[in-house]
Amino acid sequence: MNLLQIFTEIVVPLVVITVGGLYLLGGPTWRQRIRQYLTMGYSRAELIRMIPFALCAVIVILALLVVVLFVGGNAFQTFTRDHVSLIAFFTGKVWYPDNGQVGALYLIVGTLTVTVLAVVISTPISVALAVFVTEVAPPWARQFMQPVLELFAGIPSIVYGLLGIELVVPLVSYAYNYLVGAFLYAGFGVIAAGLVLAIMILPTITSISIDALAALPQGLREASLALGATRWQTIRRTLLPASSSGIFTGVILGTGRAVGETLAVAFLVGSNPNNLPIQFTNTFPYFNLQPASTITVQIFEDFKEATPGSLNFDAIWTLSFVLLLISFLLVAASRYVASRGAYKATNQRPSGRRRSSETGVASSTAAAAAVTASALPASNS
Repeated sequence: MNLLQIFTEIVVPLVVITVGGLYLLGGPTWRQRIRQYLTMGYSRAELIRMIPFALCAVIVILALLVVVLFVGGNAFQTFTRDHVSLIAFFTGKVWYPDNGQVGALYLIVGTLTVTVLAVVISTPISVALAVFVTEVAPPWARQFMQPVLELFAGIPSIVYGLLGIELVVPLVSYAYNYLVGAFLYAGFGVIAAGLVLAIMILPTITSISIDALAALPQGLREASLALGATRWQTIRRTLLPASSSGIFTGVILGTGRAVGETLAVAFLVGSNPNNLPIQFTNTFPYFNLQPASTITVQIFEDFKEATPGSLNFDAIWTLSFVLLLISFLLVAASRYVASRGAYKATNQRPSGRRRSSETGVASSTAAAAAVTASALPASNS
């Protein structure tokens, strides 16, 4: 019995029976508590109007539960039916399912290497573009940059992959072989994949960083300039720290995009699951680049040939569940970082809108004064 069957045949009936029993046999106190919990203080007419929207929310939640339970139920077959231990799966260095070996360590290392490389390259460029668009560029340049970013975001992955094969792979190969002094590397690997992924996630990080900087109160800029800070001091010491939570959220979402990318990476990474992406040596240049693979690429390569019920098939679902967990962790991290922001939208009553805006301007001015005063160099007089 898999997780989906357990949920639908055991968990759901138990919840329904428990709630129904408390409502029928728990007395007036439990009936009142259940009614208050279900209605949330709304009138009957409001509840009727909310039914279509609630149904849409329920459909989304059920779809997510079905995905998680289905993927998880198939993923655990590797450990239950095929008797592969967790340690062997996550620390094994050989991926050869036909021979009974499904070590995913090099796949995980390849995924992390490509993702970190792409994020490290893309984040500074994205933040610089966001600062340029929001604080430096004239209006005509801002209007020009918006369709450019949308065009980058709309280019299909296969186009990025083809461009990477024609442009990036030869460039990486030439640079490494020139450094070594011999033709030892064809260019396929994590460097080429990371460079292309950096371009692919750049619109995501840039757009969210632009929104984070644009959402800052104007009082921050005015207070910082009034204290004698230059425009660049205001950007570096006031605006960027104040918008850091939004920028980090964009970086996390861009990381999620990089982790899940498949087609472009499959063209460039080399698709060798039994190689480390980078090997360090004792001779110049002290590292060797070689074709590697990632979790998404290996799923893409193996799934078309995997037989249902085989070890290869079950191991692919286990890799899919690992990707799902990584996505959930990234979403949770982005939500946590966003909740720590100093400037975020809050629900205000209409009658208190003016008072809240005045309070927000005053608090932002005070915050800018504190940040800028601590950042500016002390006066000699």
